[in-house]
Amino acid sequence: MPAGNFNPTLPINAATGFVEWPAGPLVPADGESMVRVEVWVMQKTTGAIQMTYQTNFPGYPNTWIADKRWHPGQPQWMNGLFTAGPALGIAVAIATMNNVQRYYWWSEEVELV
Repeated sequence: MPAGNFNPTLPINAATGFVEWPAGPLVPADGESMVRVEVWVMQKTTGAIQMTYQTNFPGYPNTWIADKRWHPGQPQWMNGLFTAGPALGIAVAIATMNNVQRYYWWSEEVELV
């Protein structure tokens, strides 16, 4: 599965101060079933960090969007510290093919807006 990119920009929710939601392209191989995408976004200049994930992949997606909160949880999903500018995105995609799990890791600088 070619994976390993985030969208060119990731939006910050002004009301919460968190990235809602990390997303990017996804092209599963023939016969490959997506299980989970986990995403960490961190920003050195502010000390902000969040972890989100996706576990529902209806049909044959060509994108992923990690729109489930993992950390921080409720009610802490307010007063996030993210600001516009560069941050680091790290992700792992977990898939299965022929009952064998496959893992794809990537990291890259992302631009928060």
